[in-house]
Amino acid sequence: MSTTEKFGIEVNFLTGRYAATFHNDRRRSEWPPHPARLFSALVATWADANQPDPMEREALEWLEEQGAPAIAASPATPRKVVSYFVPVNDAAIISKALQARKADRLAVLANQLRDEWTHSGGEATRNVDQIKRKLAAERSVTAQVRDTGNTPPSLALQMLPEHRRKQERFFPTMAPHETRVTYLWDGRIPGGLWDAVDHLLQRVTRLGHSSSLVSCRLAPVLPARTLVPGDKGESFRAVRNGQLAALERQFAVHGGVKPRSLPFSSVRYKAVTDTSADLVPLSPNTAGELIVFEFAPQCRTLPATQAVEVAMAMRAAVFHYAEDPIPEELSGHRQDGTPTAAAHVAFLPLPYVGYERADGRLKGIAVSVPEALGSTARRALYRAIGTWEKTAAEGRLRLTLGTAGVIEMKRLRGPATLISLRSHWWLQRSRRWVSVSPVALPRHPGRLSGGTGAARAKAWAEAEAAVKIACMHVGLPEPLAVEVGFSPFLAGVRPATAYPPFSQKGRGGKPIRRQLVHAAVSFDEPVVGPLILGAGRFLGLGLMRPTPMARPNDSDMDKVDE
Repeated sequence: MSTTEKFGIEVNFLTGRYAATFHNDRRRSEWPPHPARLFSALVATWADANQPDPMEREALEWLEEQGAPAIAASPATPRKVVSYFVPVNDAAIISKALQARKADRLAVLANQLRDEWTHSGGEATRNVDQIKRKLAAERSVTAQVRDTGNTPPSLALQMLPEHRRKQERFFPTMAPHETRVTYLWDGRIPGGLWDAVDHLLQRVTRLGHSSSLVSCRLAPVLPARTLVPGDKGESFRAVRNGQLAALERQFAVHGGVKPRSLPFSSVRYKAVTDTSADLVPLSPNTAGELIVFEFAPQCRTLPATQAVEVAMAMRAAVFHYAEDPIPEELSGHRQDGTPTAAAHVAFLPLPYVGYERADGRLKGIAVSVPEALGSTARRALYRAIGTWEKTAAEGRLRLTLGTAGVIEMKRLRGPATLISLRSHWWLQRSRRWVSVSPVALPRHPGRLSGGTGAARAKAWAEAEAAVKIACMHVGLPEPLAVEVGFSPFLAGVRPATAYPPFSQKGRGGKPIRRQLVHAAVSFDEPVVGPLILGAGRFLGLGLMRPTPMARPNDSDMDKVDE
């Protein structure tokens, strides 16, 4: 396994703060969250399921064997620690002496039943039945519930919070400068466990105190490390082999109620002063997040060649529900109708491609929200989508495509079943990217077919140069290598010649027909997605896919979208 292969788990703090006490100092805040605490949150999420997934258990057992991760975390500012006197939750209206006597009687009867059962050879004798009746009567609380008048009011009042004894508590909290922490491991997640890890992370809701709300995911971008395991530094609680089994044994004792301590392996972490070993990925101005919408099963038959038509319908629908005036970073145009120079929202139909039996049909569509998008445009986009969903019956949105009919869809709010709709496939970093839909070249290269051989060679060289320009248009350096052609680079992708002509308005309103080609681009440094190239990048053309990717093998995953 190559040491350059890495994966990460990203934790985002939704409230902008993290509340957790240091393991040996109740008044001190823990920052960043120790790896053992993250693992415990994953275990609790897995165990809370109605039917815990055995594949997720296997993923947890695999993760505990990966050793202490590196950590990428910003500095954090501790908030003032104030003591609170909280009413205890274990107040009782039955005296402890009474409870002790009752427990002793139950123990005596249980021993009598065991002895009598052994003496009778396991048969239900009259003595066995008599002891069972006594046990049932002793365990019954009917009389205590029925005879409520026997309870002194003074004892009942003790159950009210204002009458309970108070216990001093501390809730130390950190306010991180960057509300994101990433745990980084060397290696690759095995193909069969990728989905298990992904689905488990999607369900984690808190880390540390219950007020520390989080969202977790497999990191699409691997940031530079700030803390690494070493011989010197602060001691962190890390995960050891057998951690899951140790947590299960402890739970059998404390039952989630009694005090407990977290099993851990102590690992020292030192700050990274030289991050040159970490390759910080290049970030095009298209990089950001994806808001994914999944087509209804009966609507997943459209070929990728209709990507522009679907993207235009999605764009029109969002604009219909957006409030006027629509910000230019959302519309893509200034008030005078000229294209904006700012990074803006793109609409990206997502086909099933890249696998042996991939059919190239559209499974959904994503709204690409670049990181550089201004807050005004971002709020306008979110409000438009929210308004659209409020007006839709059962949240099922509809796109009208004219002769192609109507597409019904829903916004994804949890893990995606279809591999084409999983954001991390499009967001992760890679040095090499290949086109899923053809790139509309920003300038015409000349005739790519027909004419003399010399003329065709010159035209294809111009096409390569145009792809390099398209990379620079999105803020990337000139790629190391470019391959262009009409034929696709991935299974399921349709040839560029199968797509309908794509035209844009030029100066004076005259339409400019763009040449469509498939492209593969390679960079000296990794590039983070989504990467979209060319003149049609805001309407579904030029969508690039990272390759190779740390992912499940094709034999496992090519069935998912079928």
